[in-house]
Amino acid sequence: MSKLLKQISDPSSEVDAENDGAVATAVQRAMEFYGCDAVTAAAHRGIEAWVLKREGEFTFWLHIFNSLKADGDHSDEISQPG
Repeated sequence: MSKLLKQISDPSSEVDAENDGAVATAVQRAMEFYGCDAVTAAAHRGIEAWVLKREGEFTFWLHIFNSLKADGDHSDEISQPG
């Protein structure tokens, strides 16, 4: 396992009030923009941040990914055109 992944603890235990709001906003925007692909998009952004060794950004996207996965199916919340 990489050094960066070993340093990241469980993201659900680290989110403070400010980060919690940012994650909630990012989750909502990801759902609006990516729809049913939001989980995949968050995973891709997290991997990109991890590869570029951007620990803070990686952790942020990990929070978003976990939030999207925990919330399950959001298909009823996806914005429909028109």
